[in-house]
Order: sequence, then structure tokens, then C-alpha cells
Amino acid sequence: MTVLRASMLALLLLSATQARAEDAPFDVRHASLQRQDSGYFLNALIDIRLPDYIQQAFDQGFDLPLILEVEVLRQRGWWLWDKRLFRLQQRFRLRYRSFYDAVRVLDLKTGEHRYYDDLGEALAALSVVFNYPLLKPDDLEPGARYRLRLRFGIDQAELPVPLKSSSLWQNDWNLSSDWFEWAYQP
Repeated sequence: MTVLRASMLALLLLSATQARAEDAPFDVRHASLQRQDSGYFLNALIDIRLPDYIQQAFDQGFDLPLILEVEVLRQRGWWLWDKRLFRLQQRFRLRYRSFYDAVRVLDLKTGEHRYYDDLGEALAALSVVFNYPLLKPDDLEPGARYRLRLRFGIDQAELPVPLKSSSLWQNDWNLSSDWFEWAYQP
């Protein structure tokens, strides 16, 4: 009887964890690093499901600032902390442009912008990271062990002031995915 109870408890905890992940607005489903002749490139798949209050604020004219964060850590053994070699903060700003009747995605690092028919289409484009240049060919030592971390969410630093005030919005704007981590050895 105790084995049955333990297995039922494990099933209940597993389903609760899966339900919590499905309810999260941002979830990194997959990420990998690929070596090519010109360097190391990031690929990732991110699940983005914005809560209603965020979509409502966007529909009312507020910009939606998003951030993709990547860290590369070199593993130095169990007795020392991992050393952070590289950190990327790729910022995006989504804005509805009524003149174009489109959603503009602005890459704040490069200044490039792309237009999409609606918010869903813009978020779908941001949910796929393909061959993003991350590191130079000689940035990682062959044979060394590395740990990479990636997360995606709302950029609190770029959030419009009215949305930062909890008196105007009763919902949480401090939203990001959990860190997605994986090991890599060149």
C-alpha cells in the first residue's frame, strides 16, 4: 500500500510541475551550441504565452520590452565556482505601429527592426533562435568543460514607468523563464 501511495504522490507532483511549466509565460524548450568554421552559434526554441494583462497593456499602446540572456561558464572542478566567460543580454522592444497597422520588433543592440502583422506573429518569430553568432572560434578551449545558461523574459530595465508602478497594475511584470542549462565540451 505504501508503494502505491508513493507512486501516486510522485505522479501528482509530476503533473503539478508540468502544469506549472505550461502556465509559465516563458519557457525555454531547447537550446544548443553548434561549432562552425566562423565560431559558435546558438540555437534555441522558446515557448512564449503572454498573460492577458500583458497583452491588454500592449493593446493599449505600451511597448513590450523583452530580453534574451545567455551565459557561458567554464567548469573548474567541484571545489571552485564556475568562471563566467561570457554574458549576452539581447534586448528587444515590441511596439504597435498604427501607421503601418503592424507590430515592430526592434533589436536594441543592432537597431534593426522587422514588422509583423500582429503580436502573435512577432512572438512566434522571437521564439526561434537560429544560428545566432555567440562566440569566436578560439573563445573556447578544446577539451575544457563548459556550462551554458539561457533564459528569456520581460526586460525590467526597459519597462515603461506606468507599468512598473504596482498601484496601476495589479499583476506581476517580473516574468522570465527559468534558466535552461546544458553542458558543452568542444
